Amino acid sequence: MPHPFQLTAGATPSSTDGKAFLLAACGPKLLSLSMSDGSIVSQWTADSVGTAPVESTSNNGADAENGERPAKKQKTTAKPPPALTNVIKLTVANDQQHAVAVTEDKCVRVFSIQSDGSLVELSQRTMPKRPCALEILPDNETIICGDKFGDVYSLPLLPTDESEKNASDAKAAEEAQAAEAKAQAQTSEANFKPSATNLTVHTKRNLRSLEAQQKQKLFTPKKEALAFEHKLLLGHVSMLTDTKFAQREVDGKTRRYIITADRDEHIRISRGAPQSHIIEGFCLGHKEFVSKICLIPGTDLLVSGGGDDWIGIWDWPNFALKNTINIRELLAKYVVPTPEEKDPHISVSGIWTVPIENQPGNSAVIIACEKIPALVVLSSSSIGDPTAKSTVVERQLQERYPLDVAYIDHHAVLSLDARAGEQRRLIAFRPTLDSSSQVQLERDETFEGTLAQLNDLAGIEEDPKTVDNLLYNIKNLKKRTGWGEPEEQQQE
Repeated sequence: MPHPFQLTAGATPSSTDGKAFLLAACGPKLLSLSMSDGSIVSQWTADSVGTAPVESTSNNGADAENGERPAKKQKTTAKPPPALTNVIKLTVANDQQHAVAVTEDKCVRVFSIQSDGSLVELSQRTMPKRPCALEILPDNETIICGDKFGDVYSLPLLPTDESEKNASDAKAAEEAQAAEAKAQAQTSEANFKPSATNLTVHTKRNLRSLEAQQKQKLFTPKKEALAFEHKLLLGHVSMLTDTKFAQREVDGKTRRYIITADRDEHIRISRGAPQSHIIEGFCLGHKEFVSKICLIPGTDLLVSGGGDDWIGIWDWPNFALKNTINIRELLAKYVVPTPEEKDPHISVSGIWTVPIENQPGNSAVIIACEKIPALVVLSSSSIGDPTAKSTVVERQLQERYPLDVAYIDHHAVLSLDARAGEQRRLIAFRPTLDSSSQVQLERDETFEGTLAQLNDLAGIEEDPKTVDNLLYNIKNLKKRTGWGEPEEQQQE
């Protein structure tokens, strides 16, 4: 079964004289494809290869030639290889020289994109919680990383030896402090005696409480220090889902912002570092979780979507909702009640912007929903207009679910969940405008010939349920019960 490409990204490093490369994550593999000749120039995986079983002979018995009992052969089997570590996030720096990937082991890995398109891993840093949002700032020196527990960190793209040394010293100091605190806790535990005794306590309930106090152990949990340079920028009380960095001119000065979305229907606008603790305001209006946000290039507009039936178009500097587009109506034919789900809901799984050829300043806004074999496409120039029309692309997807979009060589490369037969996992479109100013995605099968080696790549044998858990987890953000629902309805 061919494993789908869960993530894709385009790169055109300046050192390659305009040669473009497509980076694609296929389960635990990260591949680089040359768009000039369609060859796979690099394959990377984070998993090591397990060793083979080794036989060792025991000398406790004598040789068979001497008429003695033959020696017993003991088989020492090596540990099985570790589970595959899938790539869950992928992005490329603005200068196209570096790529950053996150694997399921919470590790942020930085790669250098060589002149031939091959990937060289430069560093790996393990975060305290699994990252769910990743972005490289326009300075090409800083990574913004958000995790599901609501924290947003900044990391240097390329850690220096000095920063690593300082981080190691800080870790050693924190470990010493933790050891001292634990020793003090053990001393306190040894000296701890409840003031009550069996002679002064008589009821069964109080006796149980006394026994619990006598067994009580004071424990100071060890706080793990991050062994690399990092800064905590901001935090959410709720589960964080997406993060974007924005810049705009205010009174002749460039202001930086960090825009975050969470499970509790919030879109928060915070200042950029070093004042990221200051909240400028919120874009409020969603009734369900917000899973994806996307900035429209060259404008002050932001597109958001999640568990609601609509996507919102926001004037984010003024925290104002300019327009809503009901995508449930556009995709109504795919929202069919089932015995398990009488009122199916939709979940936005991706929002991307792709430049439209020969239309400077205009982009195609592409929206995908989880497990729906269609795309909703709009023009960025008219997205704020309530009368603007949307295009629904479905026939060319051939009942396959969209996963990710990458822009490369004036094409939008679309990754699809195609696990059966001869279906292509990667297809290519060219965004254009028709006579009525609606965006059309024209399939380019000639360009797809360059993607043949990736489409023909042998699949990874994995349980279909395991693949589904990797690809589809947006619907899990939906809360089981709504606020104010009757108790009988909550129990159902």
